[in-house]
Amino acid sequence: MYRSKSEKRTWKVALGILILMCCFAVQSLTGSYANAQQPDKRLISVTGEYTLYVKPDVARVSFGVETDGKTAKEAQSTNSKLMNQVISKLASCGISKEDIQTSNFSLYPIYEMPEDGRGTRAVLISYRCNNTVTVRIKDVSKTGEIIDAAVNAGATNVTNISFGVLDSKKYEDQVLAKAVENARHKAEVMAKAAGVTIKDVFSISDGWVSVSSTRDYMKIAQVELDSSPIEPGEVAISATVRMEFIF
Repeated sequence: MYRSKSEKRTWKVALGILILMCCFAVQSLTGSYANAQQPDKRLISVTGEYTLYVKPDVARVSFGVETDGKTAKEAQSTNSKLMNQVISKLASCGISKEDIQTSNFSLYPIYEMPEDGRGTRAVLISYRCNNTVTVRIKDVSKTGEIIDAAVNAGATNVTNISFGVLDSKKYEDQVLAKAVENARHKAEVMAKAAGVTIKDVFSISDGWVSVSSTRDYMKIAQVELDSSPIEPGEVAISATVRMEFIF
């Protein structure tokens, strides 16, 4: 298609303007990105921490019953009888149905190699059944008493004793606020040492809140004590926050 010289000049001017606009846009974006990557604010970054120790108001204990039998049915039947006795005893101690939960059940064969050493294959000798319930005890002062009662009723294993609080949320606001105070204190100490002054908070983010028992009874097998002295100790409720301050 034929175009006059004036039309060609017009197209060249338009193209030049378009190229300049693109260059300005790229330069503007590059500058914005650089500014985002390199803020002109001077920051102090700290982590605030706080731990509150409280008396536990709930205990969790796992009670297990292990039985053997010549057949799978015999092992399971004996186990069911003993576990029902344990659960009934727990109920008589004031444990509600909602606070008893099955946490493990297994039934499997037991094999052994012949004692005379002549055989090359393991021989089936019995079946073993394991049943475990995890119990929530809302009166921690009765923990030892309830353990003794369950063992006397037929429980063969007591495991995973832990202590906690039923409603930890009522403490969470308190420990978070204290963690923020701790973060500000750290920042002010650092700023003073550096000869500067904190001006404002730049950012703040919630770290985590955890609840843990300071005493950990992980496993007590084959309990045969006349009395089980259980000390609940204290529960630690901890919080952390991450903060940045402008100076």
